[in-house]
Amino acid sequence: MMLDVNMRLISMLGLLTGIVIIGLALDYLYIARRPVRWGLYVAIAGILCGVGLTLTAVLPENNIYGRVFCQGDIKNKVVALTFDDGPYPPYTEQILDILKADDVKATFFIVGKNAAQHPDLVRRIFMEGHQIGNHTYHHIDLLKANRQTVIEELERTNDVLLSITGVKPHIVRPPHGFRDPVVLEVMAGLGLKVVEWSVMSRDWTNPGVEKIVNRTLDKITNGSVVLLHDGDGIRSEASRAQTVAAVRLIIEHLKTEGYSFVTVDDILANMKGVSR
Repeated sequence: MMLDVNMRLISMLGLLTGIVIIGLALDYLYIARRPVRWGLYVAIAGILCGVGLTLTAVLPENNIYGRVFCQGDIKNKVVALTFDDGPYPPYTEQILDILKADDVKATFFIVGKNAAQHPDLVRRIFMEGHQIGNHTYHHIDLLKANRQTVIEELERTNDVLLSITGVKPHIVRPPHGFRDPVVLEVMAGLGLKVVEWSVMSRDWTNPGVEKIVNRTLDKITNGSVVLLHDGDGIRSEASRAQTVAAVRLIIEHLKTEGYSFVTVDDILANMKGVSR
């Protein structure tokens, strides 16, 4: 069910912050005069509402603002590996080499600015049969952007990817997974399906190859959508060597467990009521 909210989430959180401050001020001023501390109760209610609104924007499985996809049909023993923030040499090439050697198809959510700088890598991703999704042009927090900026971030990325591959993406992953009603409305208007994830390895923190592998494998179930990173936003500074090494081990282990690897489109095609 979609919640009919016209105010941007960031504005609502600002309003709730004001309510909390006022509540605490009233509680402080009148604490000695009133047996019931209404100001404190108002502040607590405001904090709880703020936490709830924040969770609705960041939890990958939340559908309160509109439909998002994060998990495939649990009856199918398949996994979708997804890579965010690239292309980013040399790590994207290294991951592609592993995928090719193991005959694995994956999905890459590509940052438009990176695509414009590395069109050959985007072309290779496409030509080797992997799916490409939109991950905005500058990898910005869309909750802080106005409607027109959200539109421009998505359309500019679509245009770049279309010019390189000849195909316009029809899936999108908002940076950090953050979205609110306006973000989802814009994406729907552009014909983009929003794809989150069901398994997060937190590989971008570079915790060590073993941790990345274990965090991933411990949460894998049938139909899992795995979040990994071949890139580093538009900064392109952090190493993704740990992710490269982890990907090889993750694929090796899951194959021994009988899993097949698919793209996000394959996941969506096997979900009831969802068209590609």
